[in-house]
Amino acid sequence: MRPLSLYIFLIFLLAALPAGGQTYSVHGKVVDLETREALAFVNMIINHGKHGGVTDIDGKFSLSYHEPITSLTISHMGYETVIYQVGDQSWGLVIRLKPATIELGEVEIVPGENPAHRIISNVIASRDMNDPEKLPSFSYTSYDKMYFTIKSDSAFIMDTAVQDTRTGALRGFLEDKYFFFMETVSERKFMYPDHNHERVIASRISGFKDPIIVFLISQMQSTSFYDDVIKIADKNYINPISRGSTRKYLFILQDTIYHQNTTDTTFIIYYRPLLNTNFDGLEGLLYVNTCKWAIENVTAEPYRDDQGLSIRIQQKYELMEGQYWFPVQLNTDLMIRFAEVATDSASYPLVGIGKSYIRDVRINAEVTKREFSNVEIEVVPDAFSKADQLLAAYRIDSLSMKESNTYTYIDSIGQEYHFDEKAKGFETVMTGKIPWKWINFDMRKFLRYNDYESIYVGLGVETNQKISSRFSLGGFLGYGFRDKHMKYGTHVSLFPWKDVEMEIGLSYQNDVAEPGGTHYVDDFLKFSYDQYREPLLMRMDRIEKFEGTLGFRSLSYLKTYITFVRTYKEPGYDYYFGPSGEELSLLSNSFRFTEGSVSFRYAFREKFLKNVRTKVSLGTSWPVVWLTYTRGFDGILGGEFGYNRLDLKIHKTFFIKYFGQTDLMLKAGFIDKPLPYTNLFNGNGSYHAFTLYAPHSFATMRVNEFLMDRYVALYVSHSFGKLLLRTKGFNPALELTTNIGYGFLNDPEYHHHLTFQTMDKGFYESGVNINELLNITGIISLGLGVHYRYGPYHLDRELDNFAFKFTMTLPVISNSF
Repeated sequence: MRPLSLYIFLIFLLAALPAGGQTYSVHGKVVDLETREALAFVNMIINHGKHGGVTDIDGKFSLSYHEPITSLTISHMGYETVIYQVGDQSWGLVIRLKPATIELGEVEIVPGENPAHRIISNVIASRDMNDPEKLPSFSYTSYDKMYFTIKSDSAFIMDTAVQDTRTGALRGFLEDKYFFFMETVSERKFMYPDHNHERVIASRISGFKDPIIVFLISQMQSTSFYDDVIKIADKNYINPISRGSTRKYLFILQDTIYHQNTTDTTFIIYYRPLLNTNFDGLEGLLYVNTCKWAIENVTAEPYRDDQGLSIRIQQKYELMEGQYWFPVQLNTDLMIRFAEVATDSASYPLVGIGKSYIRDVRINAEVTKREFSNVEIEVVPDAFSKADQLLAAYRIDSLSMKESNTYTYIDSIGQEYHFDEKAKGFETVMTGKIPWKWINFDMRKFLRYNDYESIYVGLGVETNQKISSRFSLGGFLGYGFRDKHMKYGTHVSLFPWKDVEMEIGLSYQNDVAEPGGTHYVDDFLKFSYDQYREPLLMRMDRIEKFEGTLGFRSLSYLKTYITFVRTYKEPGYDYYFGPSGEELSLLSNSFRFTEGSVSFRYAFREKFLKNVRTKVSLGTSWPVVWLTYTRGFDGILGGEFGYNRLDLKIHKTFFIKYFGQTDLMLKAGFIDKPLPYTNLFNGNGSYHAFTLYAPHSFATMRVNEFLMDRYVALYVSHSFGKLLLRTKGFNPALELTTNIGYGFLNDPEYHHHLTFQTMDKGFYESGVNINELLNITGIISLGLGVHYRYGPYHLDRELDNFAFKFTMTLPVISNSF
């Protein structure tokens, strides 16, 4: 009877307990009343109590409670708080929040009395413990999608007959499709401290058959919000949870969420820079969970509105294996103000909405160093052909009707108007080549200007991978209108071993070159600031050059080139070379060089993006070193000079919190024997009364003013950005520069009919550039600069020591949604 008595007792006990064993749930979505956009991380409190939760990154919520849920108190920054009566329906709820205009003024907080500071201090103290990238290793699979539409207002959305024709047409277009839609699936592996590899295994892009921009979303934000400096779209912002942030940021504890069935609590903290500070900071919300004092959710966007491109990020973390907080959802919202869609009555900014969903997370995954290389992002060759099958398996939800319609419509348009061919302009920016069918056009051979040739026009072509990925044939032809000479050349390149980037090349060219100039191989910059100096060149050597080259990569970060060159040079100016005292007829004014050289470029921990056709550098935070050793051979293949030469260049940039970015460039050279002017060092001057500023050159030094066979030069610049001067409507970026050079020349008497100095006393100049005074269509920013020459080479006429410049920089990335 005892088992039966126990059974009856348990039934009685369960019946007598309150309905705590029963769970009541509500499910739905929270959206903006006007735009209908989903709202992430909205605070929701159940039945006017303490327990509740927040919406996920897609605005969805699923709440459970031990009592019937009758009401939800819903609050979110920038929106009116509402109390929503649940009623009988518990599934598919759609709750609309009305935007509220709320200005948060400065708040005076007495030290020690702000409760948010204690929470932030705990988060800072726990950063290393919670940072995913401090784990030994991890791996995951990510499904990413992004679509582009317009940022509309309620007047655009509502159905009204008063809308103008173009607005109505635009509204009709966007009712069932987007301008653009893309999806990718990628697999990521990470091993501490910085070994990273992301492999894109599936990609589909509306209107395109070639996944050339699949890394767009992944480069917009980091998957960790714990670094001192947060990089958003290549701009640095001070993290609100970095050390010392409580002296720079305003923190306001907005709400507290108590979780059912756990002792953990979530604090919601609003943050932004203090009003009396001026630095590149962020604004948003931190959701801090008391379990390990970790970030549970975060929203962030740049606080300052500098116009241009605006970005907002959102991240959601989950506790895994009971001890590791790891990101599971990422949002990236873009607003592109310089690409507005215009109607008859209004213009609407283009908006991009990106979402990343992380799954199959493995903490402390079994990975080895052999699984990593210098390729950080790799697009597999069949990423497009296998896209449909893989995307269907990894999508969070099936395609919406709007997404499906976008593929159908934009794909048809893309095929008709050849989007793939036009989009290769994106690769043109990265490679300097314009692909067309089976050939590439070299942009650098189209047009140039300098004081010697005046206008040069030409054409450069080479075969591309549609003919063969193992070789390339090419050539160029051009004409200078002032020197009235044709320039031409040809080359053949073989690529026998792509894994080590091996290249074997033979080339011939009949062209012009700057005397005393220095060149460094394989710097990965198809666009270089050195081009800003080219229009000032007044002297040129006419050259005929035969060259053979072997290039390859070793040790992951080292690129090596072995070169053998035979060159004939004839100065295009009055110059003779030879010992002093010789008759003019015995001096030389044309020169033959036979040279062998080995060149190195070392960029420690440099990372790359690789797709089927190209491999593009993503840069490195370490110094980049170029070193070339050249041996001149006398008596071999007509060579007239035997000598040794070294060329060195070191470049480093680094960001200093609250202070800006510093750029350092060191150049040096050494030649051990007398050589003609054509093969020495000219000082790298870029002076003109008013001209374009050329970084890493001497702004006040006249072109060809100096001549040296040994030199060292240091170029230093520091950009404060907008840290020193930021007012409403006027946000220039201040940059300070200082350049120092020393140089020497043995046997100066060998150089005839030439006026020059040496820099043995030291050349000094400093300047200030006020950048970003004028923004042109959001693409190029212009500014002004002035530079001053002082020290031993100070000129007698004071005005001659000044160089006035205009500057040209890339657009500023800003915020404000």
